[in-house]
Amino acid sequence: MSSHKPVPPPRRSRGRPPKITREGVIEATMSLLEDRAPEEISMAEVAGQLSIPVMSLYNHFPNTSVLLQAVADHSFSQFRTPRTAVDAPWQTVLRDWLRALARHCDRHPVALRIMSIEGRATPAWRRILSPLLEVLRDTGANEQHAALLLAWITSQALGLIYIEEFADPARRLAPLTTAALAEDAPYLATLNQRLPEVQRQQVLELGFQAMVDGLEAHLQRLAK
Repeated sequence: MSSHKPVPPPRRSRGRPPKITREGVIEATMSLLEDRAPEEISMAEVAGQLSIPVMSLYNHFPNTSVLLQAVADHSFSQFRTPRTAVDAPWQTVLRDWLRALARHCDRHPVALRIMSIEGRATPAWRRILSPLLEVLRDTGANEQHAALLLAWITSQALGLIYIEEFADPARRLAPLTTAALAEDAPYLATLNQRLPEVQRQQVLELGFQAMVDGLEAHLQRLAK
């Protein structure tokens, strides 16, 4: 159950009411999604964010579900598909797509929250999977196995990207003083001193390469 307090109705002000646009409603919803899950968003909250009567929203969106789909469309429409050479091996295509996904989530953190709505992947998210689907076709896996690989790749990639949002600042807060490290084993203490030097991009690159290597090894085992 959400702990958020009910949104009070907006105050009525004198003069001409503010002009509400579809784009403005989407932007207000994206702002709420920065620290809310999609299922916690209501039309009343969006109206409160814009300081307008809730009924004004229905001129643009009939319900919350349609509004959230529009937010997903807006977010993923800005995904920059990598320009990988047509004849590039699938390993390169996969690595480039993973990097592009990480860059997109860096620019639009809300994307991580809007990939699924009401328990289903949004059409907007599915559209950006095109390069990944080409990779799966190139591997020669049958449809059932390709579906398993699709689930594995996306869960690994999104999990890594999401975790690194929080892990990177945590590493920078790692204890550095001798007193703080006194209880650690010597080797762990040495690593703790180096931990803040680790960059998020380094971790992502290592993880993405491990995914490519793991998929390659998996396919090689199947071919034997």
